[in-house]
Amino acid sequence: MFLIVFTTLIAPAQPRDTLTTEQLLQRKGTSYLALLRPSRYLAFDVNHTLGGFRRYRFFQGDEVHFKANREKYREELYDVSDSTFSILMANEVMNRDEPVTFKLKDVQKVYLHRRIPFVTAAGTLFPLAGGVYMLADFINNGQLNRNVLPVTGALVLSGVLFHWLSNPHIRVNKNHRLRVLRTY
Repeated sequence: MFLIVFTTLIAPAQPRDTLTTEQLLQRKGTSYLALLRPSRYLAFDVNHTLGGFRRYRFFQGDEVHFKANREKYREELYDVSDSTFSILMANEVMNRDEPVTFKLKDVQKVYLHRRIPFVTAAGTLFPLAGGVYMLADFINNGQLNRNVLPVTGALVLSGVLFHWLSNPHIRVNKNHRLRVLRTY
């Protein structure tokens, strides 16, 4: 104890460089980086009948997961213009990334990945727990008990429900619109 107090009082303070406002905002993420300079971003406005209105924002550098032209894409948002947006796709022939542009009206679905505390983790763990519970009962008894099936089914169904709540896929239509907005 004495040694710890002695070394903290006698040891010289380490010099630290202070970060500028721009460096702090860059460290925070892409949504904070947009505060530095005016830029465009994708806004997905969702108007649920029960949940109300919610706006999801996708800035340059964010990962966007969507379905367009009957294909799913999960790539980094590269550029946003007035009515289009671009993502970087790997071109294996040229061995580099090339931008691919999509019109807003071509997007059919947007897949969201929300991190809801405990619910997102339960979406993965509950089906596993149900499977382990059923397997352990089968190994212990040598046969499948009917008393175990409701518990296992409830765990699996609740896990599927929690996964669906954490990772919804929303169809773009008149109530759920994809737009381009600007920061100022």
